[in-house]
Amino acid sequence: MKKYLNGTITKREETLLEQFDSSLLSKNEKKVFKDANDKKRIQQRLSGAINNQIINGRKKERLLLNWRGIAASVVLILGLGYISYHKVLNNKPEEQPVPRVVKTTDWGQKLNLTLADGTKVRLNSGSTIKFPERFTGGTREVELTGEAFFNVAKNPDKPFVIRSGEVNTTVLGTSFNVNTYPDHREITVTVATGKVRVASKNKEVFLAPNEQGIFDKKSNHISKEKIDIATALQWKDGIIHFEDTTLAGVAESLERWYGVTFVFENEKIKDCHLTATYDNEVLAAVLESIVHTKKGLQYEYLEDNNILIKGRCTD
Repeated sequence: MKKYLNGTITKREETLLEQFDSSLLSKNEKKVFKDANDKKRIQQRLSGAINNQIINGRKKERLLLNWRGIAASVVLILGLGYISYHKVLNNKPEEQPVPRVVKTTDWGQKLNLTLADGTKVRLNSGSTIKFPERFTGGTREVELTGEAFFNVAKNPDKPFVIRSGEVNTTVLGTSFNVNTYPDHREITVTVATGKVRVASKNKEVFLAPNEQGIFDKKSNHISKEKIDIATALQWKDGIIHFEDTTLAGVAESLERWYGVTFVFENEKIKDCHLTATYDNEVLAAVLESIVHTKKGLQYEYLEDNNILIKGRCTD
């Protein structure tokens, strides 16, 4: 009877139940019912009870169906959300690399630059600097070959790093000079203001104003010394200063400054020493000054911007 009421009865069980009920009622009708009215009343009560069970069952079924629908909707929404989330992640636009800028000066040429962060650079002749169009990440990094003076915009959260061969120079905001010409034995960093960290693979030094860090390329050794900052930075104002410098050293500086090549008639001339200052002078004036100071020397213009130094030194 329970299976009959909740709808789980099989066809065979339903047939057996009906046969049993008919047989039972026919055999015990007189014992079960008092009279015909009592039989009719009981039949009506049974019929009402059966109908109520059926109605309740349908309500439960509809409620179950509703909950199943809600659950299915929730699962569908979560599923769509999960798919959308991962689709957004996977379709996230790729970060494009920041274009790099390369600036180069010829011999005899100088250049003023302002970087994206406001840092100002004075690039000396025969030099190259590479930097991004804008600074991203935790540092501001540039590469330098040759010589440049930096006036770095302050940013305590983003150090400014100059990579020059084996040496990295790191600052937060200061002004200093880096000389890293490939044909020099040394890389020098000269500080005008602030504090600078100069580091190689094995060692580092911290520099204050009027100090110069010197990295020896051959020994990989870094040292520092006190210097005259005004003299060291004269180049950026167009001033060339020689202090008891050999003519070989003088010729090297003038070649970078004016874009020429010196040829010596003999090696002894290279050892001649010169002390002089030239303030935005043309090359001809510099050469006339040298031969006036060193009476035994002469110069001669050759082809392809070559200049011959001949005679003898009277030091």
